[in-house]
Amino acid sequence: MATLRCAPSQARAVETVELLLAVAAELLAEVGTDGFNTNRLAERAGVTVPTVYRYFPNKFAVVEELARRLAEAWSAWFDDELLADPNRDWRETWCGYIDGFMSGIAAAPAGLAIRASLHALPELREIEEKDTRRLVARLSRTLRRRDEDLDPRDVGAVAELLLTSAIAVFDQAFNGSPRKRSRRIEALKAMHVAYLATLLEPSGREEGA
Repeated sequence: MATLRCAPSQARAVETVELLLAVAAELLAEVGTDGFNTNRLAERAGVTVPTVYRYFPNKFAVVEELARRLAEAWSAWFDDELLADPNRDWRETWCGYIDGFMSGIAAAPAGLAIRASLHALPELREIEEKDTRRLVARLSRTLRRRDEDLDPRDVGAVAELLLTSAIAVFDQAFNGSPRKRSRRIEALKAMHVAYLATLLEPSGREEGA
């Protein structure tokens, strides 16, 4: 699916695209996926509808660009070097990742609304699937750097389960009260630490063999 119809090159065009995305984030947070459309976006941004279409072919492309930027932010929150370092406590590192992801999504403009859109719009589900595959491959490489003796098949399976379960809990956690959110995240940490131990701890590997 195309995102930007044409990439802005001049300063004014760049400003227009950034304005449209900032306003789109606000609208998504206010009215949700069902209430979001290009007419509302143009009106709120103070531009004409053709101006929106000059850069985005439809409303899905606007949300896709927001989702793409959120995915890039996710990558920035994941510091490969910390987990790859065998001298660091991987438990502390992984739990720090989880806290960082939660804080980052909550702080991102319309982060929660974008996450909801990825689930609500079939046209956008491929974005999450593609990004998850990319993160699984990245996490697998990082774990292998920590311990080159790990079986690539085991590492890939662990990485996929860690990320898919984390994403599911993140989305669920934000739908509950702060207390429930905290309990769910702590449960996720405990589950992940126990599961990662079967891969990264000698005793855990022997028990799982």
